[in-house]
Amino acid sequence: MKPTQIAFIILLASVLTGCQMPRAHHATRWNDAYAYTNAVPPIVFDCHHGVFAGSYPAGVETIAVEYDDVCAQLGHVCLCGAGGFRIAGEVVQALSADEQPLEREEFVLISGRDHTVSDVIASVLGCTRRADPQHNQHFIDDSITAPRREYHYYVGYAPAQAAVHVTYRKHLLIGHDEMDQLWQIELAHDRDPDSVSVADRDRYRRAMRNMVRDVLLDRVPGLITVEPVAYADFQQRLDRLSH
Repeated sequence: MKPTQIAFIILLASVLTGCQMPRAHHATRWNDAYAYTNAVPPIVFDCHHGVFAGSYPAGVETIAVEYDDVCAQLGHVCLCGAGGFRIAGEVVQALSADEQPLEREEFVLISGRDHTVSDVIASVLGCTRRADPQHNQHFIDDSITAPRREYHYYVGYAPAQAAVHVTYRKHLLIGHDEMDQLWQIELAHDRDPDSVSVADRDRYRRAMRNMVRDVLLDRVPGLITVEPVAYADFQQRLDRLSH
């Protein structure tokens, strides 16, 4: 039997038993320095609409969202994608009281800032942004204040009447000063790519690789914290934004 036939049989067996194996990635999609991201565990969701619609093979009732899905959506591997994916995973873990997959698209996200991180969280959890507040699942609450590079998110899960508050202290990765310098390198590159020296380019790329790794592999204590909040308090915050 050919190796390709064996690989197909293994994949088919995993589908028929409902297993969620990480999908094979294109070896040339991202730089080899990010190859470790292929081993980052996916976030598994239930999806009753997908089952009802007949989207999945027989015996499969869950869908796995991988970090590579986020990178493909953004078009590159980046720190914002890593932060958003990791936060979404922390939220799912915190709200999965019985360790059963949660229903995707049943979450509501309230973010203290309108940025890529919150977009990624919303995308992974299936929070659709609508102009109609009554049907919106992704809100920006401008009243949330926080120290520099500290971001706050509130996520509610209606089926369980449960909610959490997430704090992302991005500055703990490398500190404000280093982040400011990297930001200046990025701005200079946006204005004129030729103005950025080889040394600064390499410095920027090395920092991005290290920070993405540290976020995804949970290497920085206190970087992301998740606390339960009373669902009534979450609902009160949501009502203020949706009316």
